[in-house]
Amino acid sequence: MDYEGGYCPAKMQKYDCLLFDLDDTLYPLNSGLATQCRKNIGDYMVEKLGIEESRISDMCNLLYKNYGTTMAGLRAIGYRFDYDEYHSFVHGRLPYGNLKPDFVLRNILLSIPIRKVIFTNADKIHATKVLRKLCLEDCFEGIICFETLNSPEENSASNYKPEDTKSYIFDIIDHSSRAQPNTELPAAPILCKPSESAMIRALEIAKIDLNRTIFFEDSIRNIQAGKRIGLDTVLVGNSQRVKGVDHALVSLHNMKEALPELWKEGERSGNVRYAEKIAIETPVIA
Repeated sequence: MDYEGGYCPAKMQKYDCLLFDLDDTLYPLNSGLATQCRKNIGDYMVEKLGIEESRISDMCNLLYKNYGTTMAGLRAIGYRFDYDEYHSFVHGRLPYGNLKPDFVLRNILLSIPIRKVIFTNADKIHATKVLRKLCLEDCFEGIICFETLNSPEENSASNYKPEDTKSYIFDIIDHSSRAQPNTELPAAPILCKPSESAMIRALEIAKIDLNRTIFFEDSIRNIQAGKRIGLDTVLVGNSQRVKGVDHALVSLHNMKEALPELWKEGERSGNVRYAEKIAIETPVIA
């Protein structure tokens, strides 16, 4: 499988899995969840990690840019914290009430006779809340989430003490300000999109054949990472195709007009499995 040198061309073959991002893909960006999530992350950094408020904006941008998520970046540069506490603080305060049942999308998803799986960087509690609010909880076979890729042992009580939030902290703002930094960025202990190795590992765990999967995602860099490992891709929330994007949709409501082959291919497969209820006790059902 060649994905390091560039982008793989779109394939003309039957899909046996539809892989969906969660946030800002299954529901629109203007729901307000993303804006509140960014605020909650900043508040956590100030209140729980003792980071100066004046540094939050620049630090968040750099961590997100270099590590995929602010959480992964914080761990990489030396901060220690409980993952469950972080998720509870950041996601527990979100305005889930802004999400309403999407029966149009529900009918579309249930009409496609192909396996469907969620792939999100968020934790499983957040993922299941979102799916229930959208009334989509029985439209997917399983969830690939934070817990799927990140071992609970890394976050165990033996490895973490509440008073030990930081030891040596790598100054990523200072590093980025140097024309020729004399040190490399530290590696992240957290696996998440858009890391290609993390994405390949997630698909292996869920027993998903990337050569027969189409990936729906709102993030261009996640889409491009998916394309580099061999996935066919659909950018959601934007009608403009860019490098690494096979299809572009303003909304998933336009799926049938843009991708009618999904219904035809599903009908030909004849051996599609459906889950009656989404798995909420385990991150992945495959």
